[in-house]
Amino acid sequence: MSRGHRAVSHIAGIEVEAWADTREECLAEAVRALVETITDVGDAVPDDCVVLVSAEEDDETLLAAVLGEVIRQAEGRRVAVDVSVDERTKTTQGQIEVRLATVTMADHLRTAPMAVAMYGLRFGRTAGAWRAHVNVEVRDT
Repeated sequence: MSRGHRAVSHIAGIEVEAWADTREECLAEAVRALVETITDVGDAVPDDCVVLVSAEEDDETLLAAVLGEVIRQAEGRRVAVDVSVDERTKTTQGQIEVRLATVTMADHLRTAPMAVAMYGLRFGRTAGAWRAHVNVEVRDT
């Protein structure tokens, strides 16, 4: 299976969907979908990096936490232009490390995300592939 994503604007906000062979790839695709919806990063070169280490109990909580950080970064006028996700090993087994390579936004946001909505949030393995679905609440810009 290939990986990919889509995001659709609707009255209540943004609906993000992502799919991939692995949990890590699917999580990264969800980040890309949200970023592409809120602003145009073009071929910007990152100048900073945010590292999140999470030991969330379930996959849906992990998805909400990572997208929540993307939203917090956008509120501070930073946007993720690249994302990588790795399972940590040895003494930190069971943790996930997410690296968001960020850049200061030159232009304003197309859409101002406020929060990840917990209703309708899904992230898990379905029919042999990882799939994510999340609604993001937005405010008028």
